[in-house]
Amino acid sequence: MKYETQRQHLLTILNELRAWGVLNPAGGAVSMRLPGDRILMSTTRLAFNRWHATVNDFIVLDADGRIVEQTAGLGASGTPMHLDLYRMLPRAGAIVHTHAPYSLAFASLGVSIPSVTNRADTFGEILCLHADDQTVKAGFLRDPVELELPEGMVQRPEVAAVTLLHYRPQLVEHIAPRARELERHGLAFTLYRHGAFTVGRQVEETADLMLRLEETAKTAFLQAGLTNGTVYPNRLYRPEDRTGLGAATATTPAPSHITRRVSV
Repeated sequence: MKYETQRQHLLTILNELRAWGVLNPAGGAVSMRLPGDRILMSTTRLAFNRWHATVNDFIVLDADGRIVEQTAGLGASGTPMHLDLYRMLPRAGAIVHTHAPYSLAFASLGVSIPSVTNRADTFGEILCLHADDQTVKAGFLRDPVELELPEGMVQRPEVAAVTLLHYRPQLVEHIAPRARELERHGLAFTLYRHGAFTVGRQVEETADLMLRLEETAKTAFLQAGLTNGTVYPNRLYRPEDRTGLGAATATTPAPSHITRRVSV
């Protein structure tokens, strides 16, 4: 088996994320960059197995998603987004994607997560990227278009269409220009109605970033309960910086391609 040390390392991080309650059966994926620009990634259906994984439950891909070594299943349907992020962000060493509940609550409304704790300040703006996934999938199944899917992922083109046709342009517009920020700190964003992503220089940092993200989302949620729906990133020193979550579903979405989607 190739990369057994790295597999064990990623398995340890996966188990820690599960123990802290940010990885759940709703889905998710973890990956890390290997020497030679290869990618070690968790395989599909691990979430359905309650994240009870072994070192076999990772797949090794090259930078284009071709299989280098397969010891269990294929990469999840989100594999193209992981590959895109590694291409766009040369300093990225690991990616964590989860459906953790508090960050998902913000994603379900299509709003950015405010930094209400000092541990989340380095993220900058935590955008929510948008796609009408239900319409995209239904449109693709009704009138499919040709997509180039990586060899090493589960072949669900209707799901991959959301990433390839809708989220990829948003990554190029909003995330790729922030590549140099990884010299100082990690990045985070959410996908509408889907979940959260953190990107860091190495896997321990990236896992910590996900815990920070979920912490600030939970704290913002609890703030809203104490203030009748208002969230203050810095109530004592910048009280004018506040968000009224009571009207969140009526607010304009964060800048994205949602209003100029590619037709499928």
